[in-house]
Amino acid sequence: MALKRKKWLAGDFEVRAFADIVFLLLIFFILTTTFVQPQGNRLRIPSGVQDPSAKMARQPTISLSPTGIRWGERGQELSLAELRATLLQANFSARPEGQRVVILNTAPDVPFQMYFEVVMAIHNADGVLALVEPPAGGPETGGSP
Repeated sequence: MALKRKKWLAGDFEVRAFADIVFLLLIFFILTTTFVQPQGNRLRIPSGVQDPSAKMARQPTISLSPTGIRWGERGQELSLAELRATLLQANFSARPEGQRVVILNTAPDVPFQMYFEVVMAIHNADGVLALVEPPAGGPETGGSP
């Protein structure tokens, strides 16, 4: 019994295998493509130098630097827990509104988490936050390019 050979016409070829390859490539590219790029905002933390002539008497001052938290005119180094306890001992809620002010002086490179925790500690102790402005005409600090 002789087998009949199938005649192939010019341009006629098998395409079923190509469909499988196309679907595999499609699945690969769908799984490896990033459709949405995550984006964020750069935050600018205020920083500046305090003018000694404009300083009000007996207002608590907190200085933030990348290395730590300093309290008062002497610059006593405190941890965040010690700062919270110190602010609560100041009993801002019993004071008149004008005497609740806490001056916050920040360096340009302070991590935002530290800045936020100190601001929240002042708020939770019923203090009023006063940020120190940079000197007029000075270089811009703590910003994004």
